[in-house]
Amino acid sequence: MEKKEIRDILHRLDLERKKFLGPKLQVLGLTVGEGQARALRGLLEEGPMTQKELADLCMRDTATMSRNIDRLEKAGLLTRENNPGCRRSYLICLTEEGKEKAKQVQEIFRELDERIWGDIPAEEMKQLYETLLRIEKNLE
Repeated sequence: MEKKEIRDILHRLDLERKKFLGPKLQVLGLTVGEGQARALRGLLEEGPMTQKELADLCMRDTATMSRNIDRLEKAGLLTRENNPGCRRSYLICLTEEGKEKAKQVQEIFRELDERIWGDIPAEEMKQLYETLLRIEKNLE
């Protein structure tokens, strides 16, 4: 096996993930790959947080997250509220409509997880997870 084959598989997996998520997120008015869906899901699961915390959770830089927050706020899915812990920052919060969309996003990600897992035994998935963590560490 050549190293290029592993790299190609990882690339194809990312393309297939986007092909699965794209149409489903588009129906919700979200864009795949920008962290919008992850932001909604993260806020639903973790509660209100600062822009920096949300950017870290979504693995995005703060400038990208700022644009996403603006879009999601304009769509009526998020609000910015005063942060009682820091006068210089806001807490990003889901609106009621945002909570409903976030629940739909959760279901989409659950479907994706089921497709990824398929009929692969838990022990093999654990082994894959550990290998992927090592790859991630190598890339850092």
